[in-house]
Amino acid sequence: MYLKSLDELKKYVKDLSVIPGEELMILTAEKSSIYVNELIEYLNKEDINFFGGIYPRLLVGDKSLQNGFIIEKYQPLYSSIVLPYLMRFKLDVNTLEDCTALVLVDGLSSQMKDLTNTVYNKLGNNVSYIGGGAGYYDLTQRPCIFNNKGVFQDVLYVCIIKSPVKIAVNHGWNKLEGPFHITESRSNILCKLDSYNAFDVYRDIIEDEEKITLYKSDFFIYAKDHPFGIVKRGQTNLVVRDPIALNEDNEIICVADIPEDSDLYILKGDINSLLSSSLDIATNCASNAPEKYIPLLFDCISRAMFLEERFEEELTNIQSKFKYTVQGALSIGEIASSNNGQLVIHNKSTILGLLSI
Repeated sequence: MYLKSLDELKKYVKDLSVIPGEELMILTAEKSSIYVNELIEYLNKEDINFFGGIYPRLLVGDKSLQNGFIIEKYQPLYSSIVLPYLMRFKLDVNTLEDCTALVLVDGLSSQMKDLTNTVYNKLGNNVSYIGGGAGYYDLTQRPCIFNNKGVFQDVLYVCIIKSPVKIAVNHGWNKLEGPFHITESRSNILCKLDSYNAFDVYRDIIEDEEKITLYKSDFFIYAKDHPFGIVKRGQTNLVVRDPIALNEDNEIICVADIPEDSDLYILKGDINSLLSSSLDIATNCASNAPEKYIPLLFDCISRAMFLEERFEEELTNIQSKFKYTVQGALSIGEIASSNNGQLVIHNKSTILGLLSI
């Protein structure tokens, strides 16, 4: 349910029956984040449990919205803030068949991989995962995950519900150059490719491709059009990584982890390839849709930046395949289960899930 103001949210909650054991998930648009502390105070006064994240935009049908809230009510089997290597979980994982873990995480945390590893080390492939990285449009890290106790950064929230989900993931980016070998990285920072400074390698390729001189000050202008494709040793699947900035040592800061000793491709895309990829996942999900479902969408913020005014065309293409309103958020990192059940962090990708109800 999309609500455009805090007053609308309060009225909706007042008429909503929330019984003990139920919780609200609240996705909040960036421009409505100024009301989050008031929201927390109000819901605590009403004795309602909740969790949520602040996102650059909310996605509702064919619209990308800077204001408002999306609310869904769940009855979780487990629901908790997670810190790196700290997750109190006592359920028998063998009882989690047909369960889905909703994952909201600080998308700009350098510990994002540690956070998702903490969850996966507890739950394994016994659940399906879907979620997205929270944060702000300017890609400056600040607190963005909240619950009854406040607003936090460098944390993850996981909510396990008894509901199977149909998930599809795609990105639409193609190889431009590579592979290069990642000879040095630290968490989400890429340091060296083939033992050379990674930015020097990247800059040479981008300058040749774009016919420009790439300066540190305009790094993201061109980097958003040329992400990385990572292939871990012994694997064939390519996972996209989003380069977003340079640090003081001219090392490349990315959204999510850059695994050392992996292969890296520099990618390129075009509007048609990206639109086609999101239409493919919508078609795939629609062909396997249960009778009743909630469509949940996490679409990367830098896809929206790349597609610009045609981003709503992507949303229209997706919505056209479903009888229920597609809702979700622009995300900074997208989370989904792989084919073998592993929790994978994607960038510059579209993730669509149909939660059975």
